[in-house]
Amino acid sequence: MVSLEETKLYTGLEHDLSKENHREVIASVIRKLLSHILDNSEDDTKSLFLIIKIIGDLLQFQGSHKHEFDSRWKSFNLVKKSMENRLHGKKQHIRALLIDRVMLQHELRTLTVEGCEYKKIHQDMIRDLLRLSTSSYSQVRNKAQQTFFAALGAYNFCCRDIIPLVLEFLRPDRKDVTQQQFKGALYCLLGNHSGVCLANLHDWDCIVQTWPALVSSGLSQAMSLEKPSIVRLFDDLAEKIHRQYETIGLDFTIPKSCAAIAELLQQSKNPSISQTLLSPEKIKEGQKRQQDKNADAVRNYECLVNTLLDGVEQRNLPWKFEHIGIGLLSLLLRDDRVLPLRAIRFFVENLNHDAIVVRKMAISAVAGILKQLKRTHKKLTINPYEISGCPKPATVLAGDRPDNHWLHYDSKNIPRTKKEWESSCFVEKTHWGYYNWPKNMVVYAGVEEQPKLGRSREDMTEAEQIIYDRFSDPKFVEQLITFLSLEDRKGRDKFSPRRFCLFKGIFRNFDDAFLPVLKPHLERLVADSHESTQRCVAEIIAGLIRGSKHWTFEKVEKLWELLCPLLRTALSNMTVETYNDWGTCIATSCESRDPRKLHWLFELLLESPLSGEGGSFVDACRLYVLQGGLAQQEWRVPELLHRLLKYLEPKLTQVYKNVRERIGSVLTYIFMIDVSLPNTAPTTSPCIPEFTARVLEKLKPLTDVDEEIQNHVMEENGIGEEDERTQGIKLLKTILKWLMASAGRSFSTAVKEQLQLLPLFFKIAPVENDNSYDELKRDAKLCLSLMSQGLLYPQQVPLILQVLSQTARSSSWHARYTVLTYLQTMVFYNLFIFLNNEDAVKDIRWLIIRLLEDEQLEVREMAATTLSGLLQCNFLTMDSAMQSHFEQLCKTKLPKKRKRDPGSVGDTIPSAELVKRHAGVLGLGACVLSSPYDVPTWMPQLLMNLSAHLNDPQPIEMTVKKTLSNFRRTHHDNWQEHKQQFTDDQLLVLTDLLVSPCYYA
Repeated sequence: MVSLEETKLYTGLEHDLSKENHREVIASVIRKLLSHILDNSEDDTKSLFLIIKIIGDLLQFQGSHKHEFDSRWKSFNLVKKSMENRLHGKKQHIRALLIDRVMLQHELRTLTVEGCEYKKIHQDMIRDLLRLSTSSYSQVRNKAQQTFFAALGAYNFCCRDIIPLVLEFLRPDRKDVTQQQFKGALYCLLGNHSGVCLANLHDWDCIVQTWPALVSSGLSQAMSLEKPSIVRLFDDLAEKIHRQYETIGLDFTIPKSCAAIAELLQQSKNPSISQTLLSPEKIKEGQKRQQDKNADAVRNYECLVNTLLDGVEQRNLPWKFEHIGIGLLSLLLRDDRVLPLRAIRFFVENLNHDAIVVRKMAISAVAGILKQLKRTHKKLTINPYEISGCPKPATVLAGDRPDNHWLHYDSKNIPRTKKEWESSCFVEKTHWGYYNWPKNMVVYAGVEEQPKLGRSREDMTEAEQIIYDRFSDPKFVEQLITFLSLEDRKGRDKFSPRRFCLFKGIFRNFDDAFLPVLKPHLERLVADSHESTQRCVAEIIAGLIRGSKHWTFEKVEKLWELLCPLLRTALSNMTVETYNDWGTCIATSCESRDPRKLHWLFELLLESPLSGEGGSFVDACRLYVLQGGLAQQEWRVPELLHRLLKYLEPKLTQVYKNVRERIGSVLTYIFMIDVSLPNTAPTTSPCIPEFTARVLEKLKPLTDVDEEIQNHVMEENGIGEEDERTQGIKLLKTILKWLMASAGRSFSTAVKEQLQLLPLFFKIAPVENDNSYDELKRDAKLCLSLMSQGLLYPQQVPLILQVLSQTARSSSWHARYTVLTYLQTMVFYNLFIFLNNEDAVKDIRWLIIRLLEDEQLEVREMAATTLSGLLQCNFLTMDSAMQSHFEQLCKTKLPKKRKRDPGSVGDTIPSAELVKRHAGVLGLGACVLSSPYDVPTWMPQLLMNLSAHLNDPQPIEMTVKKTLSNFRRTHHDNWQEHKQQFTDDQLLVLTDLLVSPCYYA
């Protein structure tokens, strides 16, 4: 235990104790003055402020304040960083810096030593600060509390000394405490933002006093819940304790092996220890003291639990303090010790408390208690290679291998009888075996070696009997289910993990003992379509499935006989508010569970999910729930994924948008495991290339025609035969949803077959950003955007460039335009892959130059923008060949203008010569705009060449003006420096071009 007597510290200096200590003299005078002022003129706040300042300096000032030292330390580091010589590394700083560092080190030492001595005078001054912290005037209290908190942080163990004095103000039996003193005491317990919190010290002796005092302070006459400031203080205290509390240890016993090593260290000759060896009696005495301390900690723990229970159960205690007390009790749940029986009974009874806050805390606490009472299950070490009958592979190979095939779900070999069930080796962890097997692989032993199931009440511990008695009571269970079925926050309630853990613990610890009591409630809840009742039954069913992990085959089979009809009813009654909860229920049920154990559930979910009964919404919901279950199993259910894909493929031409979106999401999870990474075996789950090839075949009616594709399929199921084109558009919509969902979730990017869909998307995607476009066009545009951002493998580069080149020759200018926007994003996201392939860079260069000469103006302008961007990031270089090519195009002669008849319509198709000339101007403009912040040597002449075309016909004239305007804007800030690159004649021409003519000239 820590002694609270005066502590002495040797600081390296010898003090002459015969002389007077000035601090003590000042302190004694100030204390007398303070006592006089508080007794006779407490309203003299200015004097009290000065006294608080003097006490603070007497307690803490040793030449510098901590905040001033921190500021100097920070500025020193900044100066050191700015003046360091990096060639010398972190050493060899200038002399002035070293002197500063020595001074700071000395200050740090004095600040560290401060507070190590705790004398009677320090104790008296801290008590004076407490008196000031609970005085009548708020400003005095505030300043005193800041100094009080600083002193608590400086002086070791003074908190133990001061806590009883603070708690005196909270005692319910005191009649002389004012509201100001009560508030001041609460602030002292709360502490400041970064300092010590007296209510939450990591010490049994302290919290045994503070926590019960906080609860019983609700009966104090000075406490008033009508004052918002006091209510807020209690809220802050409870919140701070919950946020900062760390479980305090009960058992600090040092293992015998550790003590033996310590003895050997003492006897060591190299390195030798100059201390005398401890005798065996001394070691035993130390171990005895440790045992006594452990026993004291256990006594304190049980005393705290019982005192809090006494406080909470007081008749006149206000509800707020009851809630605070229950919250503090819930913090005392621990891994290493079961809660005392009285507390277990209290929490179980409070599951049916009137207040929802208390019920929530009780649910969490009982779930924790059930975890404490969980019986240990025996495990066995197995060799997975022996089970599979395959040798260990020489190298690490991820994915589906012969040695992990036995973990796959196989409908022909699932355990349907007791013998098959007990002979099966179940592996619950989904990640085991995919990449590698654990070095020491353990699984649960057989049923006969596990704790007994179906126990009678006499076989249970006393703690288990308390829970058993309440959950066997039909009235208690009925009341509990009624409360759990109530709505909490309209529209914001979600599947509760706390309630799930409660029911999981109940069915894990007591197996099916409570199923007869719960069965009628489950049947009633499932039939009720209200949101809160559906959520309640989803939480119970998830807890049932997860809690049945160690049940025998007979019990599990009976369970699924009960659950299957319930789940069928629930899945057909899903609503907009409840489908998320059922999805979470099934996903939670399948998490970390061997799929062979859940074959009843998977077979039920795969029973025609798109039956059409209940409309498109119910179909989409069934798929959502199925997706949640299969996604948890990942690589272990290839057969189920194949069956689902086979079922979905004929139904990909769905008309309803919500079903299409859900199918797209489900397809993403079906193909999730199909990844092509190094050292990865090919998956036995469905593969993307095979599926995409089948889809491409069905989309031929759309890909073979060159005309624009319009969406003319309405949201209704047509009766009768539909033509191939209509079927193709429906299919395409679903495929777009799949590709969009895959872009954000799948582990790999688009494969070769998916890239073959690009020409079709280019044909559909619109050029403008307009929300009025139909779903097909919007999805095609978004899908292209997402695919362009995907990572390309080097072997895919030639294929993608071939697709882009082919589309660039399309008759649709929308497709040619979209190729350029796709190309920009694709190159920037895969810059280094393209730069590593010279042929690819050349192909992209000539593709852009070719599209610069496109007959459509918008395509030419987008090609110029693309070229400018690629030049700016040095993907393409501005060489003499490119410059001469553009200059040659600029020199193309334009045909002479012909006189038109007055009545004739103007020719809107530009001549080939005008297109070529415009292409040259656009190319030169792109080169100019690729250097927005400097003037390379070639730029002045290019600008002169461009200026010669200022009077050319439209759109050349507009392109030149726009280029010159952008040049002026980007070079304006550093023009004095940039103009040095131009000759006088060039500057004269440029000035004429860039300066707008005056209106009045």
